[in-house]
Amino acid sequence: MMHDKHKAWIEARGLDPKLAEALGLETVVMAGKAWLSVPYTQGGEIINHKYRLTSEKDHRMDAGAPLALWNADCLSDPKVRSGQAPVVIAEGEWDAMAAIQSGFAFAVSVPNGAPSSETKNLDHAKRYDWVDRHAEDLAQVREFIIAADDDQAGYYLRADLVALLGADRCRFIDYPWPCKDLNEVLVDFGPQKVVDCISTARPFPIQGLYKVDDFPERGQVRAYDVGVEPIRDMLSIVPGTLTVVTGYANMGKSTLMNAIIGNALIRHFPVCVASFETDVKPILVDGLRVAMLGCGKHELGAIDKSEIDQIIRDRLSIISQAVDEDMEMDLEKFLELSRAAVLREGVKMIVLDPWNELEHRRRRDESETDYIGRAIRAIKRFAKQYDVAFWVVAHPTKPQPGVNKIPGLYDISGSAHWANKADYGLVYHRPKFDVNEADIAVTKVRMGLPGRRASIKATFDFRVSKFVELAA
Repeated sequence: MMHDKHKAWIEARGLDPKLAEALGLETVVMAGKAWLSVPYTQGGEIINHKYRLTSEKDHRMDAGAPLALWNADCLSDPKVRSGQAPVVIAEGEWDAMAAIQSGFAFAVSVPNGAPSSETKNLDHAKRYDWVDRHAEDLAQVREFIIAADDDQAGYYLRADLVALLGADRCRFIDYPWPCKDLNEVLVDFGPQKVVDCISTARPFPIQGLYKVDDFPERGQVRAYDVGVEPIRDMLSIVPGTLTVVTGYANMGKSTLMNAIIGNALIRHFPVCVASFETDVKPILVDGLRVAMLGCGKHELGAIDKSEIDQIIRDRLSIISQAVDEDMEMDLEKFLELSRAAVLREGVKMIVLDPWNELEHRRRRDESETDYIGRAIRAIKRFAKQYDVAFWVVAHPTKPQPGVNKIPGLYDISGSAHWANKADYGLVYHRPKFDVNEADIAVTKVRMGLPGRRASIKATFDFRVSKFVELAA
């Protein structure tokens, strides 16, 4: 039997006392206090109770009793086992009762509410012992409607349930404001709103699986001119992409990169450059000066550089170990500094030159190929997250003696990931070191991006620091 005060307390929550009694709720007296007792059954047998004082917030369960779902016997119903009906899994018995009262008979509750913090190890979390207890029945459920509370603890519980039960079987409820659970929805809006909440529960997102409406409209790809005339229509600077640049050492890649960086600084946006092999002053700065001024290096002393130097000061950020040689520059540190440049300086292009100067920290038992794949994924995530054009200069393996063919992205030391994962591929090669003639090739343009695969022969005009295409 249930005491009248307990009946009134249940009615105040919008619940039907007759339904509560049919579910086995009753009043019991322990230590001189009247407790509202909620039985937990399995296979028709009571295996535990939850006791609650309605005059104050105090809960307890039978000492040593197993943890089980409340109303767990509904899981064996043929409609559930055949996949015809979903199971509502709530944070508390009152929310589950609200679902039952509103017409969803297959509703259960976790026995001990929501965790107060993130669960570190689900496999060893005692609070979820009920999962193993009901494993066979839970495996037959086609769909769960998770009715955790709309608060931080409820979010922890929801995340745990999704991990335990599988995201593909889980939907979650959006509660109408200001409600945070199904019982409050019942009190504030009535049973039909509870039905609406459960019926319109949304599928839990599965990472990597989406509908077309999950993707925002991108509009036209934003592309910026590289500023090098011979390859102007072959390659662009595109935020959110990875461009891999390769070519043998000491062949002139830095001169080409200075032309592209200098053009970006003047016409487009701030740039962050890694300066590992090149001294910032005077080599990097002078290289940018001549590219931006369109003059020969021998003329720098006689030209007013103040305007160009101010652009370099304002728009160029440099990542270097020259000031602090003890700094260990691995990819994680490089991306951390790049992020600071993006957020503080408004950088929209990052140039890592060269790749091999980073400290490469492979995980235990991780091959070089696996490491490079993981590193490139991190770079591409960064480029997309911060909407920056990320350019990486990576050296190819040394050619065999007597062989000087133009290298490609597949020739870069370490892995074919450079070719497979890049959005753009740019190769700079001089067939003869002592001849001012180079092959500049765009070897990859990912589908949908501006540009085209092509190769041209060019020479560098030292008088104006410009690349000029050679006649075929």
